[in-house]
Amino acid sequence: MISAVKHRSSCLLAPLALALGVTGLLAGCQPTAFGSAQVAKARTTLANGALTVAAPKGWCVDPKSLRNSGAGGFALFGNCAAISRNAEDAHAPEPALLSVTVGPPALEDGSGKLSRDRLKKIGDFFHSEIGRAALSRSGEAGDVTIKGTDIADGTLLLRVEDRSGTGGPPIAKTYLRGVTALGGRITALSVMPLKEGELSYAQQRQLLEKFIAAIRAAN
Repeated sequence: MISAVKHRSSCLLAPLALALGVTGLLAGCQPTAFGSAQVAKARTTLANGALTVAAPKGWCVDPKSLRNSGAGGFALFGNCAAISRNAEDAHAPEPALLSVTVGPPALEDGSGKLSRDRLKKIGDFFHSEIGRAALSRSGEAGDVTIKGTDIADGTLLLRVEDRSGTGGPPIAKTYLRGVTALGGRITALSVMPLKEGELSYAQQRQLLEKFIAAIRAAN
């Protein structure tokens, strides 16, 4: 079973994150070894039931990853068959882990999306030293490079290279993170290929879009 993500106090106390309203979105994930067999579930609720999170078919929640409070929460999704240890369960069609971090209520524009200006400010934060430290699995800004930034359809897209170790199954150093509004809350989602070069940026972006769509449909 893929383990929970450890929240770093440096992320939660970042003053610019606080000002932007993205506190709680910055936890990195640290997959470890697989554990005992159990029933794999395709969805769960976070923020004490305020938001249902779900992934595309083939990905299921790692129950050991769950973090849940009124302020938000976190869940990691892995291959359903690997989590349940039942080969007859659904298999993820692409080799990647998915994560979702639910933050505080969002101040959205009339379309239900975060404004482009606010997304740009969040992007600027992640380019800063404290923002890169917040993204880093090691907590060290020097381990992270933002290789690309885009804003599309109410979502900030960050192509992140994290050179710090994971302490678990190998995952690619370069992955895709998105920040958007879902169910009225600021939400960060990640697509993390299991090996470098296994999924192109276009494939990661398409999977992220499916991930967002699955959560919207669940709510």
